Amino acid sequence: MLEISPLLLAEWQFFGSLGFLSIFVSVLLTSGWMLLFLKLAWRRTGQEAWIGVYRYWVRVFALAMMVSMAVIVSLMIQVGTLWPALLMKIAGVAGPLACLAVLLAFACKLIFLNGMLYRQGKMKEGWHTASVFMSALSLTAIVYLVLALQSWMNAPQGTIKTESNIVVYDWMAIVFHHEIVWRLLLVFAGSSLSMGFMMMGVSAWQARQRPLSRAENLSFRIGLVMALYGFVVFIVPGFFAQDTLFVAFSTDGWRSVWWGVILLLGMMMSVLAVSCYYLLGKKREIGKTPVFLQKWCSGMTFSGWLLVLLMMLLSYVRNLPFIVQGEIALQEVFRPIGTQALVLSSVMYLVVYLVIVASFIQMFYQAARYGVVPVRKTVGAAA
Repeated sequence: MLEISPLLLAEWQFFGSLGFLSIFVSVLLTSGWMLLFLKLAWRRTGQEAWIGVYRYWVRVFALAMMVSMAVIVSLMIQVGTLWPALLMKIAGVAGPLACLAVLLAFACKLIFLNGMLYRQGKMKEGWHTASVFMSALSLTAIVYLVLALQSWMNAPQGTIKTESNIVVYDWMAIVFHHEIVWRLLLVFAGSSLSMGFMMMGVSAWQARQRPLSRAENLSFRIGLVMALYGFVVFIVPGFFAQDTLFVAFSTDGWRSVWWGVILLLGMMMSVLAVSCYYLLGKKREIGKTPVFLQKWCSGMTFSGWLLVLLMMLLSYVRNLPFIVQGEIALQEVFRPIGTQALVLSSVMYLVVYLVIVASFIQMFYQAARYGVVPVRKTVGAAA
């Protein structure tokens, strides 16, 4: 009978939660800036198509925010139960970064997101646009702090390890780590690909159900541009910083995962190439393209999620068996727990995450099928 060590089960349980969180963070990161772009384009042109796209995708943004907050709670529970010694050992680095991230999250939620999501139609247009901008900026800052911690764990610098913990002597080396630029590019590329294919996929799915409105056609074009941008940006860290960010292609057991990434990128590039041919070359809207392209795009709606998961996996396993490269091994901070308890908790987490994903997708397509109700405007207020 195949035996799996409790440490390996704990690793995969923790990675599963991290990967699940990464999917929805990728939706949040780019969608925040996209919503700002839509608001500014609507203010500049006055065309209702722009605000129509905004009304749909701000709902998706809000759903992704709720899911992300719920998953963060489960991650905190896992850290406390499976890796209790980790925070004690890296408290000197993780403590200040986490406190700043939490402070930004509360400020963003209480001030900016409150105005963006719940005060629409009740505040002046300029203030609402400013709330969208500050929400996107705050989320980007939080992601930057997380990437700073991840970069330090991948290549420690600016710290000294003592017998009991790690002491920081140079915060600039941590906050402006040499890997952050590569990781930030990679995160924005994955986020843009994820959001771009979601926008293309849902518009293609709508085109198979009924004639599209101007806003739905516009949504497809915006998604195509975002996906193209993400694909181009992905090439930079994917090729020039591969050894720094990911497990090597030649590593035994992970070559098949790399081939999966290459195959997925090839399929995504094919969809983008054919879409560009019809939309830019033939000057056709997605609703007037061949049915095979509509089915192809709608089938690739969540392909960006799979790409994010695969790249997260290749990055996560690079440091194994260490959690802080060369300094703290996973075995040092793992709290031994029975295999049965780990299997049961892993199954429970998996079921909960599958239910959340199914609910998210169901609400995603329900809004696409029936549309959203415009927010009633008051005098001088945002749309």
